Order: sequence, then C-alpha cells, then structure tokens
Amino acid sequence: MQFVNITPEEFEKFTQNNFSHYTQTRVYFNSRNQIQGDAHLLGVKNDDNEVIAAGMFTEARALKFFKYFYSQRGPVMDYNNIALVDFYFKSLTAYLKKHNCLYVLLDPYILENIRNADGEILKSFDNRSLIPTLNQLGYQHQGYSVGYSQTSQIRWHSVLDLKDKTPNQLLKEMDYQTRRNIKRTEEMGVKVTTLPIEETNRFFKLFKMAEEKHGFSFRDEPYFEALQKAYKGNAFLQLAYIDLKEYLDSLKTKHAELQSELVEVEKALQESPNSKKQKTKHTQLTQQINSTQRKIDDTQQTIDTDGTILDLASAIYIYNDHEVYYLSSGSNPMYNAYMGAYKLQWEMIKFAKAHNIDSYNFYGITGDFSDNAEDFGVQQFKKGFNAHVHEYIGDFVKPIHPLVYKIGKLIGKL
Repeated sequence: MQFVNITPEEFEKFTQNNFSHYTQTRVYFNSRNQIQGDAHLLGVKNDDNEVIAAGMFTEARALKFFKYFYSQRGPVMDYNNIALVDFYFKSLTAYLKKHNCLYVLLDPYILENIRNADGEILKSFDNRSLIPTLNQLGYQHQGYSVGYSQTSQIRWHSVLDLKDKTPNQLLKEMDYQTRRNIKRTEEMGVKVTTLPIEETNRFFKLFKMAEEKHGFSFRDEPYFEALQKAYKGNAFLQLAYIDLKEYLDSLKTKHAELQSELVEVEKALQESPNSKKQKTKHTQLTQQINSTQRKIDDTQQTIDTDGTILDLASAIYIYNDHEVYYLSSGSNPMYNAYMGAYKLQWEMIKFAKAHNIDSYNFYGITGDFSDNAEDFGVQQFKKGFNAHVHEYIGDFVKPIHPLVYKIGKLIGKL
C-alpha cells in the first residue's frame, strides 16, 4: 500500500463509488482550493494503483505558528479493514508532522446505531475494534454527545430511506397527517421554485423568522451565498410559495360547483321531502359552501393586506451521488395554514427519486427523545415522513504536538 496525494479525478471517482458525505466531494475541494488553497486530498493506493481510501483535509492557523487539520465527515474508507485503518492513520501522522500540524480533528461518517424516531435502537454497528485502534494511534474519541454544539458536527441525523420505493410507497408509509398536509398543499396550489443566488435574501428573510421563533443565531446571509458558490450546481435554494389570485379563483370555482349541487339536492328534496339521504347531502353541502366562503373571504383579505404572492417557506439543499441533504430552512409563521414546509420536503423527496438518490437526509436533531427536547417539534415533523435516526460515531482528536496542544487548551486558545 502507498499513502499519497491523490488527484481530484481520483478523489471524485472514489467518493462516487463509496458512500460519503457532501463535504467529501470534488466540487467542494475545487472550490475550497481555488478560494483558500488550504485543502489536501490524501489517499491510500493498493498494489494495483487503485485508490482504497481517501479523505479531504482542510487546514487553519492554530496558535500562530502551527496548523490545525480537519477532515469533515472523513476520511472515506472501509473502517472494518483494521489493517487499512492502521496504515492510513500512521501515514497521516507522518504527513501532518511535515506540514507543521498541531492537532487533527476527524468526525468520520460512520454509523453507531440506526434508531426509530422515538430513539429505540433498530440496528447497531460493531465499532468495538475501531475505537481502540484509533485510540492506540493517538486519536482520542470525544464521546457520544447529545444536543447541538458550536464546535462539532451534529451526531444525530434524521434520514428517510428511499431505496427500492416509489413515491407512492413513500407517501403511503408517512404519517396520516403528513400525507393529508401534502395533499392539502396540492389542493391549494402551493408551488416550489428554485431561487437564483441573487434572491438569497428571500430565503434569508424566512430563515431569520425561524431564528427568532426558536431563539438561536446561526449564520448571516453571505454564508448561504458562499455555500451555494462552494457547491455550485449541487447546492440550491428552494422556495415554497402560493399565488393567492390562483387560489382565490379555484375557491370561487369550487363554491359555484357546490352551489349548483345544492340546487339539485333542493330540487330532489321538493320531490322527496323525507329523503334521509338528500337531507344529509344538503347538510354536508351547506357546510362545505360556508367553509369555502370563509376561505374566499380570508384569502381576499390576505390579498388586500399582504399581496398576491406569499413566500411560505424556504430551505437550502445540497446533494451528492448518495444523499439529498436538507440543511437550513425557515418559514413565515403567519402563513402556516398553507403548509409550505410540507410541500418543500415532498418535492425534494421526489427530486431525489428522479435523480436515483437512495437517501433523503433531513439532517440534524439533538438525540434527546424526551418530550422536553428543545427540538421536539422538529423531530415530530421529521417523524411524520417516516424518517429514522442515524447516530454517528462522533469526533476524534489527535494532538501531533501533545505538549503544545495541552498548553493551548489550558490557555483557551484552541
């Protein structure tokens, strides 16, 4: 085996053929390398010159004179092959020493457990030999964290398996209320469109509403513009909106049809005043007419105050050959009745199927499955789509210069 710098082409081929995260892609390497010039593609080749392990590492300044290296959700390899793991990380240490690295952080895309949406373990993965191997190589496991963190990647994802399932099958497996909400968005004419990068502000306005609602602060607008540029065609903003003029017209048409049905029922009742069937139908139609009229009045009032086109919900998505990732989103709580978030998810699930992608990743949750969890509502929303929970192995840190690293930690500079 050989530990080498691999080419972007070799990296792309390997990550396409081996399950990997969107941060371990050639498109991100190209962007990062072009803008910041701090990315390294480090791999192992076998005796046939085939790449059998690969990882993208980025570097940053640490304690002024050193560097800190990070492989986000990497490197990518068969972690059950302990000989390969041993060779890769021993070779990596030698490489990092040559590049004046103080410490390196990894958070490999390795599953620890698959759970149902209530937290019950459905399948466990045996990492008992991997963690001791990495520890012996100097990589200190940072534990099994729960909750959100400002300093590490979320360890829990909500994921919907799309493999070998049609859109209709996926819909049937969803919670009844989720299916109903998706159907309602279609009845109301809620649409989804891709926003050009120049209209990132439309997304960000809705994102800020989510920040205010949940009491957090995450990123500014330029961050989301940079994300779209970094991943080029693989990252984009989706917006759910409604044209109230079209919706109002459909309500008026429905109202007229119901009125016509009611006239026919009233004629039938004149001929058969005691018909139980016609009386029941008359009651139902009257209720539907009144309900539709209320919707007409409410819609017209909203048009008068807010205009014809309403931005309901928006989200930024990234995808690779393996997964579609639903990253950050926001919605206008004033327009929750139009259920734009449900339309967004359903359209992007269909997008994944159309692109032969087998996994739809709703992304981070806390891993707290109690009723008091800070993201309880978010978890329930994702649960409705029949998503399961993927729990990952967590972070590993290796000090390359242990004494300096310890001092840096003690003085709070790392």
